[in-house]
Amino acid sequence: MKTSRLPLIWMWVIYGFMYLPVAVIALFAFNNSGLIAFPLHGFTLRWFGQVLGDSRLTGGLGLTFLVSIPVALLSTLLGAAAALALTRYRMRFRGLLLVLVLLPFLIPKVILGVAQLILLSELKIERSLLTIIAGQAIVILPFTTLVIASVLMRIDRRLEEAATDLGASAFSAFRRVTLPLMKNGLLAAWFIAFVLSSSEYVLTSLLSGRSQPLSILVASDFRFNMSPALDALALMIVAANLALIAVGEFARLRSKP
Repeated sequence: MKTSRLPLIWMWVIYGFMYLPVAVIALFAFNNSGLIAFPLHGFTLRWFGQVLGDSRLTGGLGLTFLVSIPVALLSTLLGAAAALALTRYRMRFRGLLLVLVLLPFLIPKVILGVAQLILLSELKIERSLLTIIAGQAIVILPFTTLVIASVLMRIDRRLEEAATDLGASAFSAFRRVTLPLMKNGLLAAWFIAFVLSSSEYVLTSLLSGRSQPLSILVASDFRFNMSPALDALALMIVAANLALIAVGEFARLRSKP
């Protein structure tokens, strides 16, 4: 009995190690003191108001949306194309395509970011929001591909075959049968891509140039200005990301035939 409990205890230790810092951040976000230290000094919401009233942070949030929305759209479309190619078509080099799609996930982001930076320098391309979008889309592509592929693998191929037997063209069968069944998977992939893009720091810092999305501003402030307002901002970001992931997962689970 004791041996069987060890994996469960180890699991809770890992969860505690991962999420205890988030709980501490949440604690100080509501603390009525300018110092991030114990003991606590009462409950307050003023740090959240300070974040919402900071034009620099709200400007960085706007840039984050300008990056994350196109990245989510681009990586979802490319992921859908890759997932369809891997699950719906017989290809001679399917294994090679799978390796190429998953390769950005296997390469450390620092190496990938430096490689992209060297490529941009050789091509004489200035760093901007467009370079951030292109770089992040490559890194997030493996995640969207796997999410959409997991949905496609659960769709009964006989439904598509029945549509073609009734006279529908391949495109019509896809538009009327496959696409409606995979739309929840597309939505889940979009939400996951948006969350990953909005929290990406390594590639963003290397490819951003003068543009500074929220992730760069937050990392800079944490190094030089430890304020409870940053705890409030971090808690708001975590809550928003959890909500988006929950919506995406709910949409993915609803896609089960």
